[in-house]
This record gives sequence, structure tokens and C-alpha cells, in this order.
Amino acid sequence: MRRSIGFFAVCLAYCLIILDGSVLNVAVPAIRHELGTSMAAVQWVLDGYTLPLAGLLLTAGVLGDRFGLRRMLLTGTVVFTVASAACAAAPDSAALIAARAVQGIGAAALLPATLALIPHMFTDAARRARAAVVWVAAGSLSVAAGPLVGGFLIDTFGWRSVFLINLPLGVLSVLLAIKTVPATPKSIVAPLSKTAPVIAAGALGLVAAGLIVGGADGWNSAAAIGLLVGGAILAVLFAQDQRRKERRGASPMIPPSFFRERVRTASVLSAGLMGFTFYGTLLAMSVYFQQARGYSPGGAGLALLPLTAGSAIGPLAAYRPLSRKYGHPVMLLSGFACAALGTAVLGVSGSYPGQFAGLLLVGGASTISFSALTSLLMAHTPTAQSGLASGLQNTTRQSGALFAVSVIGAVLNAADPAGRMTMAFAITGLATAAGLACGTIALRGSRNPARSA
Repeated sequence: MRRSIGFFAVCLAYCLIILDGSVLNVAVPAIRHELGTSMAAVQWVLDGYTLPLAGLLLTAGVLGDRFGLRRMLLTGTVVFTVASAACAAAPDSAALIAARAVQGIGAAALLPATLALIPHMFTDAARRARAAVVWVAAGSLSVAAGPLVGGFLIDTFGWRSVFLINLPLGVLSVLLAIKTVPATPKSIVAPLSKTAPVIAAGALGLVAAGLIVGGADGWNSAAAIGLLVGGAILAVLFAQDQRRKERRGASPMIPPSFFRERVRTASVLSAGLMGFTFYGTLLAMSVYFQQARGYSPGGAGLALLPLTAGSAIGPLAAYRPLSRKYGHPVMLLSGFACAALGTAVLGVSGSYPGQFAGLLLVGGASTISFSALTSLLMAHTPTAQSGLASGLQNTTRQSGALFAVSVIGAVLNAADPAGRMTMAFAITGLATAAGLACGTIALRGSRNPARSA
């Protein structure tokens, strides 16, 4: 019983940060209206959370080994909960963006611990496997519930309520975890790099800022060009630093040798591309339903249900039997093909029945692809590097979401966002085309393409 309560506390903390990543998309028009701010500022409300989450995930995983997973879980949940209160009380967009950044730091601290604690809480292999399935299902259901719950709260209590709901749930998670989650041993790990996480987060932040500024001020503006060039320079410096450390026998944050296996590389890239597709679709259709169709936040959440519910149904109902029959590489390729079809339908359809079909295709395909790429990544990764593989998958997925908000938000930063929908889904279509290429690489490079496990 104690173990089950502890696992509930872990899943509750995980659900909070997953829910927060999707619920704010429905709040975009309401935040703009009440705070009297621009689309670019609201993009930073979304990206202010995703940027530290993506940039600090790998570092947080290392810190969990160094200081203990339970401590990271509790610290991250407390930081996230306190920052949620600050978000709810924010008087303007600048304060809201700052509080969202602190939320992202808390989320990055607790996310790796939620999965890594499972082997410590369940020593029996069968119970551990069931717990992992429940963990995945909890995340999928949180994504599905996000826009629906967020829309209801915004309609009833205003946009600040989507942050206030985190307070009792966060406090409950912390209190239960203190009593029931076991402490984990601290590992002796390699020295933690002080510069690599800063350079990586800086590169992501500058590129995201350049895309947002370009959409607001024009792509030929000096600020946009400077930010994009600065981000590219930092990315090159980061890659060189990692190669240099690996040659010297040091411990790089992301070992370049990890990507010599092409199935691993394809799987990691696929996570970022499908993250871009899913969250780009979620943002575009949230804005479309409210600003072009005049739906309330609750109505938009209901209209988005095919996308979010499809993301939960895909892995829970369809993936396991299909992957047994066709193999993970085929499922990865099929997932991106369905997503490509869904984005094409959304780009041309002006009626809800067509949009319903497109949303359902993208939602179901996204988690089928995530299930496939996760299975492929773990099957082609040595056990000693499984933590690195998991961290990279989560990091690239969140980076895809970060760039989706920056790019799609820049496209929709217009008086008539409905007129930009075709362009928005042409861009997401390019992401799915790149995903098809990754799926083809995985199919050809898998050790057993027919039934790779």
C-alpha cells in the first residue's frame, strides 16, 4: 500500500508538468486580451517554460544520480508549485514569463526522477513493467485532458485558474512523497560540466528568440538575424566542446559517438520532429478555433479533443498489437505518414468534419511514433547508456515543442491568423516529411526490421 501511494505521488507530479505543457495553448487569446500584450509576448509565456525544461533535462538527470532521485523529485515539485502561484499572481506579461521560466526549471528537476524512481520502487520485473505502462498512460491522459480542463477553467474562473489548480495538487504530491517515496542511493558520477548546459540552453534560447522576433519585426530585422546567428554560433561551440571532451576521455554532456549508430540518431531526431508536429498543431488549432471561429476556451478545448484524445488512444489501444505484427521501424514510418496526411487535411479543410479527421490522425500518429522511436532507441542502445538515451529523447521532444511555438506562433502573428493556416501546416508538413526520412533510415538500419524490439 505504501509503495502504491508513493507511485501515485510520483505520477501526480509527472501529470502536473505534462498538463501544464498543453493547457496554456488554450489560454493564449485570454492572456493576450487581459494583459494587453502581443502575440510575441504570449509566445514567450509558452517558450519561457519549455526552454529551461528542454535545456536542463540532461543536467537534472545527472544531478538525480548525484544527490538522490527523491530529493530531486521533491525539490522540483516544490519549485514548480511555488512558481505556479507566482504565475497566477503575475501583474503583467514580463512577470508571467519570468514565473513560467522558474516553473520550467522545477519541471526539469522532477521529470527525470519520475521515471528513474520506478526501478527503486518496484523490484519485481513484472510490477516494474506495469508501473512503466501506467507512467506512460498518465502522461498521455494528461496531454489529452490539458486543453479540455484548461478550457473549462478559463471559461469559468479565468486564465489564472489554470495555475492555481497546481497548488493543491503540488502540495498533495509533496506531502505523499515525503512519507512514501524511498530515498535512493547517491551515485559517484563524473564531474558535472558547468559550461555545457549553459551553452546548450543559450543556443536553444537565442534561436527561439530569433524566430519569435523575426515573426514580429520581419525576417530581415537586425535583431532577428543577430539572435539566429548567435544561436548557431553557440550550437557550433557546444558541438566542438563535446567532441573535444570525448577525445580527451572526459565525460561530455552528449557524447558525439552516441550518434554513430544511425538508428539511434534517427530515433532521437524523430522525437524532435514529432514534438514539433504535435505541439505546432495544438497551438495553430487553438488560435484558429478561438480567433477565427470565435469559440470560447472551453469550446476550443472540446474541438481539440480528437487531437488530444487520439494521442492517448494511440499507444494504449493500437500500438502493442500492431508493433508485434509489423515491428517498430514500420510503425515509426507509418506514424509519420499518418501525421503527414493529417497536416495536409488540416491545411486545406475549412469545415470541422475534415479538421476532426486531421486532428485525429495527428494525435494518434504522434504517440504511435513516440512509442516506436522509444522502443527502437532502447533496443539499439547499450544498457549503460539507457539514461542518456532517455534524456536525449525527452530533450529533443521538448526542443521540438519549443521551436514549434516559435515558428508557428511567428506565422500566426497576423491580424487574420485563419489566412495563415495553410502556411502553418505546410511547415508542419515539412517536419513530417523529415520524419518519414528518419523512419526510412530506421527501417533500413534496424538489426531486425520485421520485428525489431
